[in-house]
Amino acid sequence: MTDGFLKGMLLGVAAGVATDMALHTREGKRTAAGKAMQSVTDAVDSAATSVKRSWDNNR
Repeated sequence: MTDGFLKGMLLGVAAGVATDMALHTREGKRTAAGKAMQSVTDAVDSAATSVKRSWDNNR
């Protein structure tokens, strides 16, 4: 009975570690597509801020 329990525990731990690794990628890992999307987002944010400042100055 102890052998079955230990095997079950080890399988559970292994499955948990594998799932955790699959779901959580490294934070520093960025793809070219991700970098391009971030650049576009930054440009749109900058343009929106510029337009808002322009509107605020003209009031």
